[in-house]
Amino acid sequence: MRITCQWILFAAFALVNAIQAEAPEYPQKTEGERPPLIERLRKEVAPLKNSRGKRWPMILWECVSFELQEPQVYETLLARGLTQHIHLDEKMIPAAKAIQEAGSPVIMMQGAGGPWPYNQGKSWEHQFDEGYEPKKPDSWWPSWKACPAIFDGWRVNAERIREIMRQYRAAGVTVDAVWMDWEGEPSSSVGEGGWENARHCKRCRETVPGAALRSHEIWRGYCYRLHKDLIGTYLAAPVREVFPRASLTNWMVVCSTPERPAPGWWNRNTPPAIPSLLTATNPIAYGNDTFWDFWNKEWPVNRKSVDRFYTHLLLRQVSDDSANKQIYAPDKDCFPWVARWCPDSGDPKIPMISREAYRESLRHIWLRGADSLQIFNASRKGYEDIVFAEVADAVAVYDEMLPFSRLIDEGEILCLDVPGVQSQGILWSGLRLEQEAVVRVINQGEGKKALQIEPWGGLKVELEAAPDGATYHLTRKGDEIRIDRKK
Repeated sequence: MRITCQWILFAAFALVNAIQAEAPEYPQKTEGERPPLIERLRKEVAPLKNSRGKRWPMILWECVSFELQEPQVYETLLARGLTQHIHLDEKMIPAAKAIQEAGSPVIMMQGAGGPWPYNQGKSWEHQFDEGYEPKKPDSWWPSWKACPAIFDGWRVNAERIREIMRQYRAAGVTVDAVWMDWEGEPSSSVGEGGWENARHCKRCRETVPGAALRSHEIWRGYCYRLHKDLIGTYLAAPVREVFPRASLTNWMVVCSTPERPAPGWWNRNTPPAIPSLLTATNPIAYGNDTFWDFWNKEWPVNRKSVDRFYTHLLLRQVSDDSANKQIYAPDKDCFPWVARWCPDSGDPKIPMISREAYRESLRHIWLRGADSLQIFNASRKGYEDIVFAEVADAVAVYDEMLPFSRLIDEGEILCLDVPGVQSQGILWSGLRLEQEAVVRVINQGEGKKALQIEPWGGLKVELEAAPDGATYHLTRKGDEIRIDRKK
């Protein structure tokens, strides 16, 4: 009887574990205060095992204080492939000096939105028709007042940027990168409300191309492209006048074409555009829970289905941008924003991608053209452990990819296929350079499968694809290919 009970308990325990293994992950709150980021990094995230060399470190949305820190703080970050960014502000020159002296590039990043910088100028607001009730978008960054073709505020801001850059140069600080998050006008007026406001503005009818006011779809493309042109003209150009080698990009600047549009989590295609003066693209790879609106209720809500769903989202804009960039802008770098969990809906009942699947997605992002990552670790009260895990996972994968730095820097991308939203096939990514290649392979379905690829013309190789994934280092010697499995 005792043996029977033991077996029943064992079977029940095994069943519970199996159910938990299949269950999707949901955001779970934790109680109590957590140590500051820098303390957690020292205790919980090991320094890189592989040399970073001259590679770009990764930046965080929220890092240490912008106040000048002790050298050990910046060294702790760099040892883990991270660095503190600074704002576009001359008051941060002392911190920039310390960051530079620690061996880090100086990277500027900050967010801005609403009517800024239009409101830096004079007479920038819409001149509405008498009796018209303006549409006020219900948005977390509401903006509806600016006439898009009035650039005085942008000009004022550009002069300010020039002056700041000159002060950094005079102080002996090289600004290596300016990766901004400017999401204001006219990009925030792309909706139908913004279009209606422009149509009912006397000055917009005089200054905006008539075709742009003809339909909302044309208006949307006009605003998107105009915003990118303004960023290039009034941000990139002033910076490059002082620091010609600076790396420059802005939030969700991507190469998008009619043949391969780059959609986001809202499931709308980005209007066709190729950035000009900016030196890098900035695709977004967020596990944004608003994408859950497109979940098919017939799909089983289990871990594998949820992971496939978000893997599709995380890889598609990066892949589409990279595919277009290869053709239209191969000179540009790529610095994606990444996040495992971005709860814009605020609904805790929406599942999230597992950490294992998130790490897998990051590996593929590195092998699809990324030159560094920007980690969106925004504060979430009660969810500090989830947010910190974003950083730990990014550091771990960064270290894993460092042995292939030369391939990442110079290699030819081998695959940019985006897995279907519920694909159970093989997902793979790879880079090839001369007689060397690196390939990451995973089976999104059950069991093991064989993947046959042709990394060099006429030479085929077969790789095993399992549900836990593997990285293969391939070396060609004549007509033979050596396969070394890394994980």
